[in-house]
Amino acid sequence: MKTPAVILSKRLVCLAGLLTLAGLVSGCQTTFRTVDARFMAQPAGHQYVQILPVWFEGAGNLDATLTTNELQALCRQAGEEISGRVQQTLLAKGYQSVGTVRILTGDENGSGLDSETRRQLAAVRIDFCEHLVRSYAVVDNKPLTFQTNSTLGFFRWMSTCNHAALEPNPFHYQMTPALTNLAARLGATNAEAFLLVDTKAFFESPHNRTKRAAWNWSGGGLFVVTEVGVNLAIIGAAVLAGANSAPVPVWVDPFWHSSNSLQHDIALVDVRTREVLWLNRQNFKRQDPRDAEVLTESLAATLRDLPASANR
Repeated sequence: MKTPAVILSKRLVCLAGLLTLAGLVSGCQTTFRTVDARFMAQPAGHQYVQILPVWFEGAGNLDATLTTNELQALCRQAGEEISGRVQQTLLAKGYQSVGTVRILTGDENGSGLDSETRRQLAAVRIDFCEHLVRSYAVVDNKPLTFQTNSTLGFFRWMSTCNHAALEPNPFHYQMTPALTNLAARLGATNAEAFLLVDTKAFFESPHNRTKRAAWNWSGGGLFVVTEVGVNLAIIGAAVLAGANSAPVPVWVDPFWHSSNSLQHDIALVDVRTREVLWLNRQNFKRQDPRDAEVLTESLAATLRDLPASANR
């Protein structure tokens, strides 16, 4: 017959085992690509969406084959294409776009906005791009993913994982009051959510395209071989030193900023609470922003996992 002491000791051992297991599970890093749980619980509560003025920042190789006026015209054309495609995507997913959609391509006089509204727009853009999105790593042509702890957060501090490496949950982020101030200056609507769209594009000039092609067939190949050798040496040194994590690779692409490329940062934000409901950022290297089909496909990829409205 088991004595009370034996029974108690077994129960304590079981309890200690469960606590240890919970601590280990809570310490594991989890990669997730999702939306705010509160948003998913009430998807019909965010059907009416106001698209804030779309930021479009364009740059290019200014030379005899791509002048400043031509670059400005390309930016206006691409910005208008993006605004139309974003509205079409929202409509296809069951949302209703409310209010006027403006395109900001760096031409303050052409925006039709007063100085105070532009100032509020700049504050919102800094909050969005610098404070919210910038902290997350992005892989070309792939959706933004987040590294965080598992849901048993109470026990996370019992584990030995590197908490500094964990990323904040973007769906716990609240935009600054500048967002509300901006919405008020743009005019009252029946919007239940704001859509923030920030696009950066680089237009490669024909002359630079010729130079880059020549480089790829000459010094570029040798450069890549050198990079591979350097990274293998770094990894070997890290293994010999007993490092706990892989070293950051050293890749230098001297033509990253001179070849055609696109980047979309898009977020859906609750009007009332200013909390982020959905977020994504994707890079599209060597994709020509002059091509309307490229713009359409890149936006479709960035907005692909935006949940459809319940009223679709």
